Amino acid sequence: MATLPCLSVYAEPAEDEPRFISATSCEDRSPDVSALTTENRAVDQASLAAIKMSGFIQKKYPNLSPSVLDMIAYRIIDDHMYAVNHSITFNDDSHICVKVQGMVSISPETLQQLVEEYQSSEITPQQIAEVAEQVKENTTVKPQNLQDKKLVYIRKMLFWNGGETDAYRDLLTGLFANSTYFYITDKEDVADYSIMPQLVRAEVDEIDKANHKMQMQIRLETNATHNDDFELLEDVQNHFILFAADKDEQEVADGLIKKLLTRAADEMRRKLDKYLAETLESQIRKGQQEETPE
Repeated sequence: MATLPCLSVYAEPAEDEPRFISATSCEDRSPDVSALTTENRAVDQASLAAIKMSGFIQKKYPNLSPSVLDMIAYRIIDDHMYAVNHSITFNDDSHICVKVQGMVSISPETLQQLVEEYQSSEITPQQIAEVAEQVKENTTVKPQNLQDKKLVYIRKMLFWNGGETDAYRDLLTGLFANSTYFYITDKEDVADYSIMPQLVRAEVDEIDKANHKMQMQIRLETNATHNDDFELLEDVQNHFILFAADKDEQEVADGLIKKLLTRAADEMRRKLDKYLAETLESQIRKGQQEETPE
């Protein structure tokens, strides 16, 4: 993503005291990238700009290579930057701009240790990307307490012929476990959202006397239990496999169902996490606006 040249920075000059830093950065929008991801990238770039353009690292260590400077800056963001907040300064269909503010507190001794650590070894682009990804994860809005996390209920899987089964609930529970934004509950009446697995299609055709083909379609839907305005989230997975005619058809079907449910669950969890993160961010912004005096 190209970053637009609209950076503004302010930093306290004191070397051994906490310093205020601030920067604004913009990111181009892309239809293939979510709004929250683009915003997080702008936050990441603004944080990096605030550290680098404040100049306190280069002032003491003027001969650092760009890659070493980036690594040190990312480490400072990750470990020594606090009281961080960001606000959107511009937002349209083509790009988004955010302003990041925060405090940095790092002793001269710790800064020297970072410089020595990264100057002593060659920095690869992969190392920089890994540290940047960790910083982005740390700047993503997350629930601050248990009450902010939602409850999700996984229903029985429905068949195209009206039947249903509970056989895949444990599998789906494991696939949706450990989310930052929701817990799995076994009580549908208290759930905020319900995940509905469906076996939409399952057909077996004979290729020849020795080989059969199984065609299958799985759909996962997520709906809000108590919110009629929620737009249904959906993921559909299609696949077919060839198998020997003497193989157990039910065993083949079970394996294919599990494979497609795993694919669909990965996509659905990503979609639900994205929706809940954006909802939480919106709630936080609304609360900040209400607290801000006119």
